[in-house]
Amino acid sequence: MILPSLEDVIILLTGTYLISLLSSVFYFTKESYQSKEEKLTIEKQKNTLELKFKEVQLQLLKEQIHPHFIFNMMNNLYALVNVDTELSREVIIRLADLLDYMLYECNTEKVELSNEIKFINNYIELEKIRHDENFNVKTDFPKNVSGVKVAPLILFPFVENAFKHGLKQTSNDFIDMKLTMASLQVQFNIKNNIHHTTSTMTGAQKSKGIGLKNVRERLDLIYQNKYELEISTNNDIFEANLKILR
Repeated sequence: MILPSLEDVIILLTGTYLISLLSSVFYFTKESYQSKEEKLTIEKQKNTLELKFKEVQLQLLKEQIHPHFIFNMMNNLYALVNVDTELSREVIIRLADLLDYMLYECNTEKVELSNEIKFINNYIELEKIRHDENFNVKTDFPKNVSGVKVAPLILFPFVENAFKHGLKQTSNDFIDMKLTMASLQVQFNIKNNIHHTTSTMTGAQKSKGIGLKNVRERLDLIYQNKYELEISTNNDIFEANLKILR
């Protein structure tokens, strides 16, 4: 029987140790890799979920605009039907155009600014039908906004709010709105007088607060830190100034 030499024993033990060490390193490396893969997968799932949640939030906020607008315009239409049939037909056509835009063209992240301007102008024409000679509304919109896109219906709540709280059929009523363009910025400014009546102030203030909160939430979700919104009320004049970085 030949006994292994001390050198052979040392080599054998060293080899066994190295194999064990390499096996441990391989095991922990594999576990670490799997752990990283799992973390990446979880992170991707989390990001996907956050995006879906954001989309749901935006859709819910956007849909809050539709019922209020439709309810108001349908009331206006019902009031006209028994008074002026021809005018009622015009209102129906214009209202149908507005609803088509809201329901079928606003389902994207961004829309052409020119379409938003057209929508606002059509809405103003509708409002003009139901107001008397005290309809004092001025607009200053640029003619060439080709290629500029914004979030759908992001300006409209300010316009609707101005008509709701600014025009009460008095000679002092007014709404002024202006849209300006810069190389990297879209700026929208709107002013209107406000009325304070004991019977309507509470409801009006609440609805205005909800509407402006809705706009802020949409702006936060869509533009994050790429916008500025300043709102003020001085001497019974409400003013909103919105700047959006393109």
